[in-house]
Amino acid sequence: MGTRPVQDDVDHEGEDEATRLAHMVADYPPLDLAQTARLLSEVGDSGIDADPRRQLLHHHLWVVLDQALAAAGPGTSPGDLFQDGSAALLKLVHGLAPGTTLGPVEFLAQVRDVVATAIAAALEEEASARAHDAEWALDAERLFAADMQLKLENGAAPTDGELAVHLGWPEERVGQMRRAVNEAAAQHDAELMATLDEIEEEEDE
Repeated sequence: MGTRPVQDDVDHEGEDEATRLAHMVADYPPLDLAQTARLLSEVGDSGIDADPRRQLLHHHLWVVLDQALAAAGPGTSPGDLFQDGSAALLKLVHGLAPGTTLGPVEFLAQVRDVVATAIAAALEEEASARAHDAEWALDAERLFAADMQLKLENGAAPTDGELAVHLGWPEERVGQMRRAVNEAAAQHDAELMATLDEIEEEEDE
């Protein structure tokens, strides 16, 4: 999100993510209908930094927080969902026409709708990414097992063509998977070495 909605100078180290988010929006409680109506009537051409738009953004972050916490689950960060919902809220507020006749009830309904849509899209994308990662990991295991089996049977490392026949994959896919597995292994080794270097540096201090 381009604009940081809240400045929180309090040290909340050690708190969980949900509690930190709650602290972030605590200074911007929900508005009543009259307050929202006034801010909507004052929306002008000055962009998101104009006070009415900024206040509408800040004082509706509670909607984002409620929906992010409700949607979060194992493996899903409420902070990430909060960011996605906040971006959708920012877009809505920024898109308000100067002198809008939108009422407070309708505005709140739009806020809920755009935030829910953004969070649902984020969850769907995350689920798709997890499914892709799981499928990739399974294929990597199959490739490793096939490679080991053919080595034992033939006494030599199999070619991509031999692996393709064994696995029933196109040869191009075998090559792509081999490269991806090698790159992942190299990255893992590099990260491991970096971690070991950090440990050694800490021990030398």
